[in-house]
Amino acid sequence: MRKKLLAALLAVSLTAGSIAPVSLLDNTAVVAEAAKKKEPSVKKIYNAIVKKYGDGYLADITLSEKEIKQRYGISSSWYTDIRAEIPMMSVHVDTLVIAKAKNKTTKAKIKKKLTAYRQGLIEDTNQYPMNVLKIQASRVYVKGNYVFFIMLGTIDSKLEETGTEEQIIKAYQAQNQKAVSAIKALFK
Repeated sequence: MRKKLLAALLAVSLTAGSIAPVSLLDNTAVVAEAAKKKEPSVKKIYNAIVKKYGDGYLADITLSEKEIKQRYGISSSWYTDIRAEIPMMSVHVDTLVIAKAKNKTTKAKIKKKLTAYRQGLIEDTNQYPMNVLKIQASRVYVKGNYVFFIMLGTIDSKLEETGTEEQIIKAYQAQNQKAVSAIKALFK
């Protein structure tokens, strides 16, 4: 009788011990999933970027899903939310694209399309001369489930007139970094 009771208690304790780690793993997965869901919205990211540039934010026309597909080749089936803006005046090239991908596969597809778009701009010989270096400083940036195309900001006109190409590109890269900093601050 004692052996049966001891065997039963041992079985119960082993079962209880084996359940606890599984429960901890499940909680970790739940916590990781909750952390994933805390990514900022496209609207919140957009507002933070616009605020960072103030009056220097020149991308003021919001593109429709159809226009996004035509301009960048990004299918609406690849994202859960998107915002793309270009300037009203064609002499400017300021552009912002914020795309929240549905999954890793579509994130890679969006990144590939935006990278190809950027490369196409760089290779386009019909650009206004004043925009060539700004285009070269543009960047595709990935954070979490998001893919961004960033070509924003203005630099000092004196630098634009007298600086070397390298100095001007670095100044525009610093302008794009302002958007990256605003994005990173929201993901903390």
